[in-house]
Amino acid sequence: MGNCTIPDKEVLIRKYIDEEKPMHKIAEELHMSVGKIHKFIKLYEIPTRKTKDVLKGRHLTQEQCMRISAVNKGKKLSEETKAKISASHKVGGIGSKKKRSDGYICVYFPDHPCSTKDGYIMEHVLVMESLIGRHLTKDECVHHKNRIKSDNRKENLQLMTKSEHMSLHSKERWEAFRNAQ
Repeated sequence: MGNCTIPDKEVLIRKYIDEEKPMHKIAEELHMSVGKIHKFIKLYEIPTRKTKDVLKGRHLTQEQCMRISAVNKGKKLSEETKAKISASHKVGGIGSKKKRSDGYICVYFPDHPCSTKDGYIMEHVLVMESLIGRHLTKDECVHHKNRIKSDNRKENLQLMTKSEHMSLHSKERWEAFRNAQ
């Protein structure tokens, strides 16, 4: 380890375990890098905390999420880790909902013939299928009348063919273009 400073095991245990300080705070106090603190916590076999244990019911800020995301960008995940991530997204079982980044709501329903490989299907599709009493055909889609993708009330949904739906949105875009000029 050369001539580097070696943190004392008891000091690390007191600060990390007893005082529950995060590694970056310990690093500041001991005038060391976070990497060195982490290295010695592993070397001394001090049990590390999970993020959920540290947060204890608090939610991450958007800035914290972005920092965590940046740290993990480009990392290769093992198949086991991918399976764990996939399973964590399905917490809640059949019928559990999640909102996608594009605004649509999807429902975990793995037995549906059109569910994704992860077992999800769009909520508006399920609502429409329950209204018409059958599965949608490959040529059918569901239109949100008020353009709010998460508003899946039956009065806001309209069954259309895919060509009708594309034509409707094409006309709307053309109108918006003409009005902008």
